[in-house]
Amino acid sequence: MPFGKGLWGVIFFVVALSVSQAQQAPKYPIIAGITVEGLTQGEDMQTVIAYSGLRVGSDARPDDLMMAVKNLWGRKTFSDIRIEKERETALGVFLVIRVQSVARLRKIVVLGNDNLSVKEIEKAIDKRYGDILSGYDEYLARLHVKRAYEKEGMLFANIKSEMLPADSGNYFDLALTIVEGAEYSIARIEFEGNTIFSDDDLASSFEDTKTKKWFQIWKSSKLDLKKYKTDKDLLREWFLERGLLDAEIVFDTVVFNDEEQNVSIRIEVHEGKQVYIRTVRFTGNTVYPEDVLIRRLDVSVGELYDQKKITQNLMVNAEQTDASSLYSDNGYLQARLEPELIRVGDDSVDIVVKVTEGERYTVRKVEIVGNNKTRDRVVRRELYTRPGDYFNRSAIIRSLRGLGVLNYFNPESLKPEVVPVDKTHVDVVYKVEERSTDTFNASVGFAGAFGLTGSVGVTLNNFDISSPLRGGAGQIMSFQWEFGQASRLQTFQISFTEPWLFGQPTTVGFNLYDTRQNFNINIRRTGGQLNVGRRFRFPDDFFRGDWTVGFERIESSTASLFYRAGVNTALNLSQTFSRTSYDNTIFPTSGSRFVFSTKATAGALGIGTIDYGKLGLTFDMVNPLLSVDGHPRLVMLVGSEMGYINGFKTDTTIPPQELFYMGGNGLGGFSLTPLRGYRDNSIGPHSANGTAVGGRMMARFLAEVRFALSLNPFPIYLLSFAEAGNVWSNIKTADPFGLKRAAGFGMRILLNPIGLIGFDVGYGFDTDPVTNQKSGWQFHFQFGR
Repeated sequence: MPFGKGLWGVIFFVVALSVSQAQQAPKYPIIAGITVEGLTQGEDMQTVIAYSGLRVGSDARPDDLMMAVKNLWGRKTFSDIRIEKERETALGVFLVIRVQSVARLRKIVVLGNDNLSVKEIEKAIDKRYGDILSGYDEYLARLHVKRAYEKEGMLFANIKSEMLPADSGNYFDLALTIVEGAEYSIARIEFEGNTIFSDDDLASSFEDTKTKKWFQIWKSSKLDLKKYKTDKDLLREWFLERGLLDAEIVFDTVVFNDEEQNVSIRIEVHEGKQVYIRTVRFTGNTVYPEDVLIRRLDVSVGELYDQKKITQNLMVNAEQTDASSLYSDNGYLQARLEPELIRVGDDSVDIVVKVTEGERYTVRKVEIVGNNKTRDRVVRRELYTRPGDYFNRSAIIRSLRGLGVLNYFNPESLKPEVVPVDKTHVDVVYKVEERSTDTFNASVGFAGAFGLTGSVGVTLNNFDISSPLRGGAGQIMSFQWEFGQASRLQTFQISFTEPWLFGQPTTVGFNLYDTRQNFNINIRRTGGQLNVGRRFRFPDDFFRGDWTVGFERIESSTASLFYRAGVNTALNLSQTFSRTSYDNTIFPTSGSRFVFSTKATAGALGIGTIDYGKLGLTFDMVNPLLSVDGHPRLVMLVGSEMGYINGFKTDTTIPPQELFYMGGNGLGGFSLTPLRGYRDNSIGPHSANGTAVGGRMMARFLAEVRFALSLNPFPIYLLSFAEAGNVWSNIKTADPFGLKRAAGFGMRILLNPIGLIGFDVGYGFDTDPVTNQKSGWQFHFQFGR
C-alpha cells in the first residue's frame, strides 16, 4: 500500500537516528530544509509542505514525521507518499518528501452506446475535467452507468473501463466500452396458489409491472426489477384491502427468454381465508364517546376487513371525516389513535383502537413569512387560523386552499409550520413565496364573421389604489381593448374591483365599456355596471352571491329579428349564485365550480326599450389522478355549460351580443362559447348567406385531462380533451342528442406579464353547418385564454 511505503521510509529514518545516537540521551536533529519531489503541473511545493505540518527549524521527531504522512494522505491527492533523509550536516537534517500524484480526468470516451447518449452517460458518472480519478472512482463510474441502463430496462448491459494516459501531466482519459445487451419486455405474469382471486385481479395491483396487448401502444411492458420489487409490496397491500390478513408471496421467479427478449414472471402466493370484522372498540377516549368515533371509522360488524379504509378513516382521509380529525380540529394536536388487531379464529378479527388524547393546544400567534409585496391583511383575510383559537388542522388546510386561489404565491411553496411553544400553545407560520400576478393580456384569433380578432390589455391583479406603484392590496384594475379586422369590431373597457370592503368579504366594483361592431350589422353599445358581491357562511363559505345593475345605450343602423334600428336603452339587472372550491385558478388540482346566473332587462316594465330574460348554468369539477413529489400533476376536469334566453313580450328586443354563439377558440368578439375542432362561430343558426345569427339555447359538455410539466416559476401543462355542444334557435328545436362532437390535444404556458399562451388541435367528428362537410382537424391558437 502507498501509505505503508511512506511509513517504512519514516521507520528507516528513525532507526538510523537511533543507531547514530545510541550512546546519547534522546535528542532529535533539527530540520534544516524540506523539498518535495514528484509534483505535477499545477501543484505547488510550498503548499504541500504546509499541508504536511513540518516546519524548518523544528525537531525531526518520529511522531511528527508519521503525522505528516497522514496529513498528506488525508488530502487524497497523492497515491504514494514517502518522507526520507536527503543528507545531514552540522546545520541539521535535510528532508525530501517524495510523492506520486493521483490520476486526474481529462475526458470521458464512450464506445458501443446506442440507447443512452454520451451526455446521459456523462451525467450519470458526474465527473468533470480535472476531477480525481482513482481506481474506486473508476469502479463508481461503471456502477452508475450500469444503473442508468437498468432504469431503461436493459438489465444485462456490460460496462468495461480503462484509464488511458493523456499527453499532459498526470491526466487520463476514462474509456468506457459498453455492450448494451437486450431490453426485456414482460410477456406474461402467472400466479399459483390463488383460489379466491384470479390472475388478472392480482396483476391489477401492480403499478409498473404489466403486460400489454399489441394494440396498446400507449402502455409500457418494459421490465424494471426495482419497480417489480415495489409492485410486490403493492400486492401485499392489495391483499390487506380485501381481508386477506394471512396472504403472502411464497416464491417468485423471473424467467428470461433470450430469443424473444421477454420475460415470464411466476409468483406463488398463499391467500389464506378472508377475515371479517367481529367487533370494534375504542379505549382511552374521554373527550368523545365511542359511538361517535366508530361512526367516523365507518366500518360495520361483519364487514370484510379493509386495512386501507380503516387507516384512512382512522388517521386522515381526503374528506377530513376521519376519527383523528375530531381531535386535531379541536386542539388535540398530539392525539394518537393506534389500532390493534386481535384474531378470533381463521376468519374474524376484533379491532381495538387505543386512544392517547394528550393536551389541548391553543394557537398563540399566526405569522406570515415571505410576502414581500402582498400586505399582511390581504393574506390574513384568507386564513382560518386565528390567535386564541384551539388548534384546527382543517382550518389550516382550508387556509392553504384560500391562499392558492389568490394566485399571488407559488403553490408548491405554500407550507404551514406548526411550532410548539409549550405544553398547551403553538405558533402557526405560513411560509409563502411571491410571484408575479400582474399581466399584460393579449389574444389573437380568426373568426369567420370578424376576420382577424384579438385583444390587448393590462390587468393588475394585486393592485392598491392608495399606493399604485407598490400594489399588494388585492384589488383588481383592468383595461381591455378588443379589435376586429378593418374596424369591424372595437371594444374599450375599464374596470375596478375591491374584493374586501371595509375588511369584510363584500365585493364592490364598476365596469365601463364602449363596443362597436360593423359586419352585416352596424351597432354600438355604450354603458356601465355597478357590481356588489358577498361571500356567504351558509351552506359553507365557498358560496357567494353577486348582483349587478347596469345601464347601456345601443345605437344600431340595422334592423333584425331580435332588435330594432335606431337608439335603444336597457336597464340590466343580474344575479349570480356560485360555489367555487378550486385550490388554484390557473391549474386547479381539486375542487369544483358551480354557477347559476340570471339576467333580465326592465323593458317589459317600461324602463328602457329592451326586454329579455337570460339563464345560465355552469358546473365544473377537477379530480387529481397522479402526484409527483407530493404535488398533483395529472388531473381530470369534467364540466358542463348551458344557457337560455328569451323575451318577456312577443314584440321583444334582444341585442345580438346576448344570444349564444359557438365554435373555435372562443375569441370571436361576442360572448362566444368555445368548441374546439370546429371553425370559429360556425355552430348554431346561420342565415342564408352563412352568417351566424345566434341562438336562444346553448349546451356544452367537456372532459379534459391535464398534465403539469411545471408549476413554478410558471405553469406549463399539456392537455387532451373531448367535448360536445350545440346552439339552437329556440327551446323547441333543442336536441340533446344533436351535439357536435370533438376531441384533441393542446398545451398551455403562463408567461407573466403576457398571460396564458397555448394551442389546441381538435378534430370535429360532425359536419360543419355552413360547409356541410365534416369539420376534421382544426388548429386553434390560444393567446390570453
